[in-house]
Amino acid sequence: MSNDQNSPQRSGMRPWLKVVLALSLALNLAVIGIAAGTAWRFHGKEDHHRGKPPMLSRFIFKDMGRQELRRLVKNHGGETGGLHNRRHNEMEQMIVQMRADELDTAAVRAIVDAHLVETHSFMRGVADAWERRLEGLPLKERRGLADRMQQQLDNRPRHPKGPDH
Repeated sequence: MSNDQNSPQRSGMRPWLKVVLALSLALNLAVIGIAAGTAWRFHGKEDHHRGKPPMLSRFIFKDMGRQELRRLVKNHGGETGGLHNRRHNEMEQMIVQMRADELDTAAVRAIVDAHLVETHSFMRGVADAWERRLEGLPLKERRGLADRMQQQLDNRPRHPKGPDH
């Protein structure tokens, strides 16, 4: 008789390999669960704002439409030298101030103030355009828009989560 016939045949894997594969499976399931939960949470257009009150500016931007906003950005940027370049220069100026050996708070304030003035100017332009749009809307459409605003107010979560609450 040979040795092969007397020894029991081992079928299956080594115990440590089973543990490694079980841990791998558990980790994969956890990652899939996290990804699925994230996809479910952010599946809607406005779901990423869940827990926050609807902002008037967000509503106005959405109502104005992407093309009109692009036109307003282009027009506003033309007045002051291009929006992209201006924002880029603001960031570069702030980086220089933050890296300086001694922080010049007056310069930081001036950069931030200029940014706020510019942003306010743009927002004022958007608000003016939206007000003109409202003036031109028939009563039925204005009421429909008001209904959408009311729906946003009514459909926000009752128990918001987050550090503010």
